[in-house]
Amino acid sequence: MEILKELRQIKLRIEKIEESIEKLIDSTLTPEEEELLKEVREKIKKGDFSEFVPLEKLDEVLDE
Repeated sequence: MEILKELRQIKLRIEKIEESIEKLIDSTLTPEEEELLKEVREKIKKGDFSEFVPLEKLDEVLDE
């Protein structure tokens, strides 16, 4: 019985480790995602929102 209890505990630990690894993988950006994020940040710093907001919508908001 003691061995069975230990095996269950080991199984639970392994499941927790698997979940942690999955969360880590999901939270890690690919090199392509990192590059895109860098480009977006640079454009935002420069005030260039043309790729994010259609110019017509921006004009409408500015005219109000």
